[in-house]
Amino acid sequence: MKVPLKKEQKLKIKKGCGPDPFTTTLTANFCFSSWSFPSRTPVCPGPSLHLCNKKLKMQIVWAMLICLAGGQLASGTLCKTYGTIPGIPGSPGQPGSNGRDGQNGQKGARGPPGQVEHEGDMGETGDPGEPGHPGKVGPRGPPGSKGLPGPMGPPGPKGDSGDYKATLKSAFSAARTIGSYPRRDHPVRFDRIITNEKGQYENRYGRFNCRVPGIYYFTYHVTSRSNLCLRMKKGRGGSRGEKVVTFCDYVHSSYQVTTGGVVLKMAVNESVWLEPTEKNSLVGLEGSDSIFSGFLIFPEA
Repeated sequence: MKVPLKKEQKLKIKKGCGPDPFTTTLTANFCFSSWSFPSRTPVCPGPSLHLCNKKLKMQIVWAMLICLAGGQLASGTLCKTYGTIPGIPGSPGQPGSNGRDGQNGQKGARGPPGQVEHEGDMGETGDPGEPGHPGKVGPRGPPGSKGLPGPMGPPGPKGDSGDYKATLKSAFSAARTIGSYPRRDHPVRFDRIITNEKGQYENRYGRFNCRVPGIYYFTYHVTSRSNLCLRMKKGRGGSRGEKVVTFCDYVHSSYQVTTGGVVLKMAVNESVWLEPTEKNSLVGLEGSDSIFSGFLIFPEA
């Protein structure tokens, strides 16, 4: 049964969610789906003509609530109207999936060091940990200081008995008895032999001819009346030889003794002799002898 409304009670009606159009009466603002009523025909309740405006408003609110609840459960179709009354908020939806991780933030400032409030809170010192792995070999350090000498070792075994008679020997000593000065750049003759072991000094030529190789010491002591320079020379055979050393002494109108010596390594058939320069005042006088000597120190092994 349709109930006509007064002019001030009529509302502008828009087609609802149902399949049939409604009249422009107040009841057209409400619709129910076929899920709520077995007749499958949308049925909208109408108010009584004897209700006042206040009661009418309350019924409209309740009718809309029922319509909205029934429509959501049945077909999920939302009634679209031009009404000014808001609907009931829906139930909360299911929580969404977790969002992506945000970017790392900037490093914060370093905080203040922690403090111990009470000394008694500190525990006992723990046991030492296990030793770590050996590290890499470091650079070589500087050499240390020289240590103290060690103790003397025990004496060695006794050597074989030697034969002094079989030891190599070589020595000579000769004096000059000739009163005239020797010739320049020629060997000085020491004609009087004092010692000549193995006969290696030749007084005729004033030369020592080596037959036992090794280390020798040669020396001379001569008397001069004025300036004197003597060279000791070494060579082979009758050669001019090579100068080894030169000794000079300077004096005027007086006798003096000049001496000199040298250690030489000699080979077989090498010769040694003395030879004056232009400063030649060597003499041989009784009571003022001039001698030339030499001897073997170490034979060659």
